[in-house]
Amino acid sequence: MKNNELSKFESDSFFDEFDDSKDEKKSNIDFEKFFTENKSVIYTALFYSFGLFLGAYFYKIAANDTLDALLKPENHGLLNMFVSNFCIYFSIYVIVVFLGFCLIGYPFINIIPLVIGISVGIRAAYLFINYSSKGVGYALIMLVPYTALFLTVISFAVNESAALSKKLIMLTKNKSSVSEFSLMPHIKKYIILAVGVALTAITDAGLTCLLFSVVTI
Repeated sequence: MKNNELSKFESDSFFDEFDDSKDEKKSNIDFEKFFTENKSVIYTALFYSFGLFLGAYFYKIAANDTLDALLKPENHGLLNMFVSNFCIYFSIYVIVVFLGFCLIGYPFINIIPLVIGISVGIRAAYLFINYSSKGVGYALIMLVPYTALFLTVISFAVNESAALSKKLIMLTKNKSSVSEFSLMPHIKKYIILAVGVALTAITDAGLTCLLFSVVTI
């Protein structure tokens, strides 16, 4: 019995129980793995957040009656709003997809979340500055939901395009891998995400029409 206890004491596992450095190392590895696996989503969130700041600052220094007239929310009917929203959202989505098929697209893909952030930041600043607490409520009910949904779709599209662009770059460097490359998995994901864009457009239009008569500013 004493020999067993002595051998346990002398073994490395006994000291591992009190070694915090291994736990810290494991934590660092887990964080690096998480960052690597979610790098595209993290960059999307960071660029979008920076865009919000830029948009709010831009409105603060450039506010005028013409800009306010463009930003004022109006109800143009479900169909008209859906068509308008879909054209805008799908155009942004097509740009993300196009960048995925470009060899030089990878460095520029995160510009898209930045532009979206600027647009939302301008609209949010308009509501906050001109309508105070009512503007905050309007933004939370009618601006935040569809923005979160659209940004989610775009973040997946950015991730897919970043992966595709990197693969195309690697193919130019290693032509022996061409036979292993297939576009079909990417195209299938792009089609699913395109449906997500359409759902975002109809959700935005429906939510706006439904709540416009209730939430007024």
